[in-house]
Amino acid sequence: MVLYPSVVALRACAGPVLVAEVTLGSCATRIESEGAVTERRPDAEPGIQRPSSENGEGLFRPTPPIAREPEAPSPDETEVTAPIVPQPSPPPPSRARQARDAVQTVLHNWPFAVVLTLFAAGAMVVPTMTQIATTDDWAYTRSVEILLDEGRLTVFPVVAATAVGQVLWGALFGIIFGMSLGMMRVSTVVMVALGGIALYAILRQLGVTRSRSALGMAVWLFNPLTYALAFSFMTDAHLASVMLISLAFYLRGLQPEREHLGFVLAGAFFAGFAFLIRQQGALIPLAVAMWLFLSGRLWFRRRDIRRLLAVALLPLLMALAYYAWLRWFNDVPDVQEDFLQDIFDKGWEATWLLVRRIPLYAIFYGALLLVPVLLAIRPWRLHRYSTSLFPTPGGFYAFAGWSALILAGLYLAGTRGQAMPFAPQFVGPGGLGPPDVLGSRERLWERGSDFAVALTIVSAIGALLLGMVLLRKLFAGRLPERWGFWLVASVGLWQLIGVFPPSYHYTNRGVTLDRYLLPVIAVLIPLVFYALRDVDLFQPIAWLALAAVAVVSVAGVRDYLVFMDAIWDMAETANENGVPIDRLDAGSGWDGYHLYTVMLDENITEARSPAGSPWWIYFYAKPTDSSYIVATDPAVRRGYVVAEEREYGQWLDDDPVHVYLLRRWFLPYPIRWAGEEQSGGRLLPGPGSQTPPDSTVVVATPRATTAATPAGSPMSATPE
Repeated sequence: MVLYPSVVALRACAGPVLVAEVTLGSCATRIESEGAVTERRPDAEPGIQRPSSENGEGLFRPTPPIAREPEAPSPDETEVTAPIVPQPSPPPPSRARQARDAVQTVLHNWPFAVVLTLFAAGAMVVPTMTQIATTDDWAYTRSVEILLDEGRLTVFPVVAATAVGQVLWGALFGIIFGMSLGMMRVSTVVMVALGGIALYAILRQLGVTRSRSALGMAVWLFNPLTYALAFSFMTDAHLASVMLISLAFYLRGLQPEREHLGFVLAGAFFAGFAFLIRQQGALIPLAVAMWLFLSGRLWFRRRDIRRLLAVALLPLLMALAYYAWLRWFNDVPDVQEDFLQDIFDKGWEATWLLVRRIPLYAIFYGALLLVPVLLAIRPWRLHRYSTSLFPTPGGFYAFAGWSALILAGLYLAGTRGQAMPFAPQFVGPGGLGPPDVLGSRERLWERGSDFAVALTIVSAIGALLLGMVLLRKLFAGRLPERWGFWLVASVGLWQLIGVFPPSYHYTNRGVTLDRYLLPVIAVLIPLVFYALRDVDLFQPIAWLALAAVAVVSVAGVRDYLVFMDAIWDMAETANENGVPIDRLDAGSGWDGYHLYTVMLDENITEARSPAGSPWWIYFYAKPTDSSYIVATDPAVRRGYVVAEEREYGQWLDDDPVHVYLLRRWFLPYPIRWAGEEQSGGRLLPGPGSQTPPDSTVVVATPRATTAATPAGSPMSATPE
């Protein structure tokens, strides 16, 4: 019998006796100080993948038995006595050996490499490099451009997120590959893929098999909400991905009896970086600290204080540095300054509304996205070690309460006329992506239609199954890796709380946004897969269902980017035909990207567009008078006529779809001037034009050269 010192853990016991546990294949060995070895061979535990002797340690391997809860030996265990032979310390591995081990780890975990390859292939189908901005992500892109062009880090007054981490990440890609709107989208795709790898590592550390871990990773990467956000430059996908990276390192570093300071510090760094993307990142170390306290590992002991500092000090310093920079170098953005006041103004009534709705929304969304996995459960074939659905009566009572809440929520949603998706922005009846353009998009289904009702019922059934799976595991007593389950659950609980603050702004408009729920859904995936470890899954069904979802996600995101490209192409055509950007409205992305810095530079505080203009005019685009509009409905505004019309193609919609350039009935199009000439990004008008001859008409910089904005142009203006 050979004892490997690298897997021996000694612990001091009462008196002079020293006890150690050693991993020998699938056996747990107890060594006592008198030189005798007692080896016990308990029955295999249900649903647990025990590491083989070649697994070793790492983020992608399950927790070895040494880190699990000790069990009392049973009467039928055999004892084997052997002397302890001292072993010399092995030499440190060479770089070649480390590289070889890394390659072997990747080969050993080949399923996740297959999923990543499919995700990359999807990015080839989607027009990822399309030069457009959408909804709010133009603000982060403009900050990246300013950082690269002028060397100044800035967050606009209209930005509610901390955003600095987002800007730095985008700037890294801009430096390496060149700045463009499409490259910012690529940076998000890469970040989401890294989050998928981290989720795979989390699942492996929770003892989930390689194939199921790859399935969980695929659920994260290809569900419609994650996929739609992955092809934008929004902060939500970045926050959820960095949170998963931080959690993977915290899990590895805080394993009982096997703590590793380096992994804990890595988790702390990524938790701080998550805060620099969105404020909810600060809740990650708070959740870890709460878990340490409740598990008895955080008290007034020196080692506990050191552990707490490793978990939380670095994120705290990063947060303090951010607020110092914000206060003395950038100025606090208006929306962040008014944030708490907005919460106080909404009061307890709004808080109670959020308490009733947000948890239910998170459950329904999470259950719907996990339906491909829940479909694969074979209830007639529980694992051979599972003797009942709930091991204790408490499980039945808890599930009865869960069912009552889900059914009550479903009934109340029906009385309000609500159907899934409850909080549409990036996933809604119009498809994937926010349709922030006048006229919106053609709907794939109508609210209240049979499809919407069916989607809601499927979500409710999934929510019931979700509760059954989780409660069954929670009432199963002490299980291996249960400490990891509670650490993940603690982070998920605090991320759910983190959905509340930004949702106060939407209490009168749908309560919250679907993208705010993404971090909660990301944490729900490993919780469900942990709870399913001892349940038989017919994985071909799960993979087939997930493949169908992936096809819809890829086609939906492709359609959205083609739609937005048609909008921006029409706006550029109007601009090339003499329509200045301060007379054009082409949706929130176009207007914000081209007009917001103009608004700041010229200190424009009143909107110039007619009353009843869309919301983005009052937030981002006060300089425009909306004399010309890019829309998808020719009758969207009274007093406008069609100046130009184009058709664009959609995969998920068979009907012809068009984009229109509308003009006020008394205005000309195209606008031409005698002696027209181009100079420095401005059109110089001549006699007979609608614009006074001594004025200039600003035109948009072509999308292909967004990084080369002429100096002095309003496009390069920045907040004071």
